[in-house]
Amino acid sequence: MERLKTLIGKRENKIEFVRDLVDLLLTGEFYSDEVLFRDAVEEIYSILRSEVVENCRRDLTDAYETALLLRTSISGRTEGVGDLLRELRRNLKRAGS
Repeated sequence: MERLKTLIGKRENKIEFVRDLVDLLLTGEFYSDEVLFRDAVEEIYSILRSEVVENCRRDLTDAYETALLLRTSISGRTEGVGDLLRELRRNLKRAGS
């Protein structure tokens, strides 16, 4: 994380930090460093989740959902839609118990 902050400079505004981080990722510079790339994606996801869930920033919901999809895609979980729906149903049943 500190390495990421050093690369794009420290930002007080979390959303500005995420924007800069996404811009940096889009340059393709991190693709060769898989660990740094995964850390960056995880940081993006964590910040957006915090902003949406804890700070009620509903304007960031689409960005958060996209970050979640990105995080899932790099985790190696490439299940089909049916598998994801079944897993979702299981998780909902478990939560309702």
